[in-house]
Amino acid sequence: MRLFFGERDTPYEEARVVVLPVPYDLSLSFLPGARRGPEAILLASRELEPFLLELGVAPEEVGIHAAEPVPWVAGSAEESHALIREAALTHLRAGKFLVALGGDHSITHPLVQAHREALGAFSLLHIDAHADLYPEWQGSVYSHASPFYRLLGEGFPLVQVGIRAMDQDSLTLARAKGVALFPAHRLHREGLPLREILEASGERVYISLDFDALDPSVMPSVGTPLPGGLSYRQVVDLLEAVFREKEVVGMDFVELSPNGQFHAEMTAAQLVYHAIGLKGLQAGWLEARGL
Repeated sequence: MRLFFGERDTPYEEARVVVLPVPYDLSLSFLPGARRGPEAILLASRELEPFLLELGVAPEEVGIHAAEPVPWVAGSAEESHALIREAALTHLRAGKFLVALGGDHSITHPLVQAHREALGAFSLLHIDAHADLYPEWQGSVYSHASPFYRLLGEGFPLVQVGIRAMDQDSLTLARAKGVALFPAHRLHREGLPLREILEASGERVYISLDFDALDPSVMPSVGTPLPGGLSYRQVVDLLEAVFREKEVVGMDFVELSPNGQFHAEMTAAQLVYHAIGLKGLQAGWLEARGL
């Protein structure tokens, strides 16, 4: 039985938003299980309150359809990524706003490629504990540690927020390529520099959020947890600022690895649902009617 997002599933033809499960995690380098992340988020979403008091909207009213999960090819990252790219293109060409659920962070590369082919140019907002700027990891250019290295090489402007793990070579590369880097330690010492982040971003933005950007006290169910992460409030404030001033063209949320801590799955589902509400307000699909 196909799962859907929230309390009701809008028929595909009527939906503005498509939630795309991408249960691919062949490149994980530490704790396994991100392939179960999309299903866990969909299941948790069934327990969410449809109306969001903070936004004054019920995001489900935009029309949300959860698509069939993207298949993957065991033993072939290249073929699996091609399937992800083609699935995304199908929905984008149908005029849908795409919210992908991973899966490991390597899926961002084919997703972003599909968005550029369908929608044209945009910048990237990468919210994560890790910079993911390795040329390859454990012998693979398709690693979850490498998508933003590849995307930088393809000319995408990049803003990174919440980073607290990167090597010297990655830092050198980021500086050489003009990456706007806002590491977690700076955010904790100085506060969230929303104006700087917005000024560093283009007018059109694709958002990629790794759940390990959140502190493990908030989000313990990830493949590579690190202390010193962002609070839920900081992430929401960042998303709200971006949606308020930019055109968000697409999103992915990755690397939830369910481990029996259901509050983490609820947190992930709530964050995705909140982001859909923000898109609905930005696009004029919803009108706030709360406090």
